[in-house]
Amino acid sequence: MKNKHFALLYLIMFLVLAKLSPFIITALIMGLYLSIIVDYVAKFFGVFMKKPSSLPRIVANVLVFLMIAYSAVNFFPVVVKEAQKVFSEIDKIRTGLGNLEIPDWITSLLSNLSASFSEGALSLVNKIIGYVPSFITSAVVIVITTFIVSSIKRLINENVFYLFPKDPEDGKRFMVETYKEFERFVGGQVLVAIFVGVFVGLGAFLFKIPSAFFLGMLAFVTDFVPYLGVIISAIPLLMLAFSVHGLNGLLIGTIILVAANQLEMWVLAPKIQSNALNIHWFIILITILVLGDLFSFGGVLIALPFLIFLKNYWKHYVMEG
Repeated sequence: MKNKHFALLYLIMFLVLAKLSPFIITALIMGLYLSIIVDYVAKFFGVFMKKPSSLPRIVANVLVFLMIAYSAVNFFPVVVKEAQKVFSEIDKIRTGLGNLEIPDWITSLLSNLSASFSEGALSLVNKIIGYVPSFITSAVVIVITTFIVSSIKRLINENVFYLFPKDPEDGKRFMVETYKEFERFVGGQVLVAIFVGVFVGLGAFLFKIPSAFFLGMLAFVTDFVPYLGVIISAIPLLMLAFSVHGLNGLLIGTIILVAANQLEMWVLAPKIQSNALNIHWFIILITILVLGDLFSFGGVLIALPFLIFLKNYWKHYVMEG
């Protein structure tokens, strides 16, 4: 158990790097997530595609990156287009109320609401433009990481005695257990994400909300981002629902999102978390909130790997030590 100081040192180094270089570390974690997702998708295609042996993984890579690209490329055009419609509707309501005898504070509230929406949208666009170089760098890192994770695992396996010089076999066992547990969690999350994507897409289709396929795909992709993903997918869904059905659309969109989120939170996710993490959901939530506050968006993504590492460290080096 002499390796516990090395393991703790690597965890501290990782957290320091996540604070100093959030875009790169977040990109590396996203690449790790994607690599595991691709592995599971490749295993599915491998049932039908036997030869050549590399074909299932090639198809899986293409499919996963196409889904992400499709969701990302359509997200901002849809949001911008629907935001214009929302502003237009607010202006119509404000104009219509202008002919009625209503308190000045209501008119002022509607005016401020419209102005806030406009300023918020402009501020968001400016921030996104400012982060474009970092986004491009992160995207490159994500793609590279996704493709070379297998090589990195093999390299670490062959040189584990450099990382844990006191007892290489013990260090290797600790790393394998931690990675396998994280891999099982992500694999289970793939099934949950498929359910959420189908549920949201089918709900949008049944209630005649435009771009149902895009909404389902976006819900699937963003479901891998704990808690924050549902907010990302909610923005275009509620906007599209409002543009077609008005206030009733907001209610319909909210019901779809809440139903999908509650089914995931209370039925599907607990089973996966109990099998893969065996950690109480409240601890998971608090960890995500704390690391999100400390490391922004990257903290949300590193929260679960951090918890898995910490739990295995405690079990492997403290309880057994």
